[in-house]
Amino acid sequence: MTPVVFINCNQHPFINDIINGYKQYETRTRNTLKSLVNKPVLIAETGNGKPVVKCSAIIRTPIKITSSTNFEQYRIRTRIKKGSAYDWNDSTKIKWLYPLENVESVPEFIPTEGIRHGRVWMEVE
Repeated sequence: MTPVVFINCNQHPFINDIINGYKQYETRTRNTLKSLVNKPVLIAETGNGKPVVKCSAIIRTPIKITSSTNFEQYRIRTRIKKGSAYDWNDSTKIKWLYPLENVESVPEFIPTEGIRHGRVWMEVE
């Protein structure tokens, strides 16, 4: 089984930024990708219909961010714009920044339905 991580690109083309090396950290408000650390994954774009796998990467141990000041140090490498839905806000207590390494484009495909792990990732054959 291969893990497929979903990244919502409805507001911004995050997958393109990952492939081009601009987005170096995937952010989450919970440590939902901890079981994928140090493993190769496929990354699928969501937010505009069915998920489409566009690249692969290795997810590394996340950095735990606990303040907006600390988050600012990484903002440019997360590609999160100020004021966006993914920005630090008053209700944000923690952000997990997962470094993405060994990113490679793959031929695009729609993954078959697999074993779901919430809305953030699934395993496929």
